[in-house]
Amino acid sequence: MRQKIIWTIVILLCSNLPMIGSTSAQFIIPAIDLECQSIHPSGNLKIDATNGSNASDYAECTVSNPNIYEEKIRIIIMSGPLNQQGPADFYVEANGEVDFQVIISCDCIAGENGTNETIDITIIAEVVEANGVPPPIYTDSESNLLADIILYEEVNETEMIISEKSDGEHSLIYAGSGSIVLLLLVMFIVSKKRK
Repeated sequence: MRQKIIWTIVILLCSNLPMIGSTSAQFIIPAIDLECQSIHPSGNLKIDATNGSNASDYAECTVSNPNIYEEKIRIIIMSGPLNQQGPADFYVEANGEVDFQVIISCDCIAGENGTNETIDITIIAEVVEANGVPPPIYTDSESNLLADIILYEEVNETEMIISEKSDGEHSLIYAGSGSIVLLLLVMFIVSKKRK
């Protein structure tokens, strides 16, 4: 009788194992949401190298964890020939979010065999740990931005022409006012000699 009771308990426990396994599996499926935005109204990053300096710009990003457990996130930035800076691995609490910045920069020199161009930037947040263990499936979220690289500013050429014209007009005004002063001086001398 005692053995029958033990076997009955063992059979009941074994019949519930798949249900326990599937319930715990639901809780360790990771999820993540990443959103990145430029600070400019155009929506694009703007890297202006026309002044010859090491130009850079940044995007504001937010990564959200919709799960009921903590996740460890890794940020990957793909920016082609541009330099990038971003956070290393970090944790996002359950149902929490973390804000961070991604900085994109260019070592380009204005006018050096370059033309203005737009480069694709991809920022990826991948889950490397879910509830303290590696996730059973690969999970990531990505955000795409564009970076406008300005190596040659056409407005500068126009401003230079306007500046040259302005300088020429000022020279004419100065030359004209100098002639008037000279004429007045000559008239003053002539009038003195007549007396």
